[in-house]
Amino acid sequence: MALVHYNGHIMRDQNMCSIYVSEISSYVRLNNYMTLSFLKRTILNLFTVSDGKSYTVDLCYRYPVTMNNEFKICYRSMRIEDDNDVRSVIAYAKKYEADVQFEIMAFIREYNNEAPTNMIWELMENQLNDFLNIE
Repeated sequence: MALVHYNGHIMRDQNMCSIYVSEISSYVRLNNYMTLSFLKRTILNLFTVSDGKSYTVDLCYRYPVTMNNEFKICYRSMRIEDDNDVRSVIAYAKKYEADVQFEIMAFIREYNNEAPTNMIWELMENQLNDFLNIE
């Protein structure tokens, strides 16, 4: 199972750990046979109605990188870009689900030819710069 956040924010704490925050979230069941397009479609069906519009879905997930001396796990965000990433994410989730909360951030927006193709990276960079007070 993965907790999926819908169009939220990726925050950073004082240790530069990723924290996902959103007003809307839901759980999705993962299986070993998911492809990127199937995962996106599954997540899209969780949060949108069938209204005939086209949507784009960008995904990233949190993975544990360190544990501090207070035994708190620190997470980083990685973008899910292809089927290999999906398989790696699912393997990670199944291996560590007893110890960590597996979370995905889904950025869903109506399809627009003029929208930036690397929305997640721009958003993550802007949020990181805001956190570090970089202009």
